[in-house]
Amino acid sequence: MARLELQLYDYNEWANGQIFNRIKELPKDVYRKEIQSVFSSISRVLAHVYLSDLGWIEVFSGKDMEHALMLQEQLKEETESKELEEMEAMFLKLSERYKLLFSQLEDSDKPLVIKNPNGDLMETSVFEQVPHVVNHGTYHRGNITAMLRQLGYASVPTDYGLYQYLKQYQLI
Repeated sequence: MARLELQLYDYNEWANGQIFNRIKELPKDVYRKEIQSVFSSISRVLAHVYLSDLGWIEVFSGKDMEHALMLQEQLKEETESKELEEMEAMFLKLSERYKLLFSQLEDSDKPLVIKNPNGDLMETSVFEQVPHVVNHGTYHRGNITAMLRQLGYASVPTDYGLYQYLKQYQLI
């Protein structure tokens, strides 16, 4: 059986795909529609999740947190301007980076010391932080679900239990 962290990351990739597929089914303006919510548009939620995931892989690859935060700030406006299909392609490319990193780690775990912006050090590892990346994505997929409902549309199920069921019966 694969590491739980890798299974969780596969789930995260599947759930993101579910969201992208649902948004593509809706009128094109839904992606950028301004609404009163946690984020001002679905496009901004997806940009935030992408930039956060990008920041974490930078940290996992040996860069410091300050570098990751600067990179996120530098790319924020450009990322927020991407159309849905471009954003989906960026997510897929980033997932490939994650999978390559995970394959290089195999069953070992890369020690990680993260210097937080306040100066504190946190000793952890790459695989210990994967659930954080997945949980962050899950949280914001929930934001998107709420935003879709505000706009008058149903979302799509992205529950981990559903993912496990579909995997077990080879439906995905």
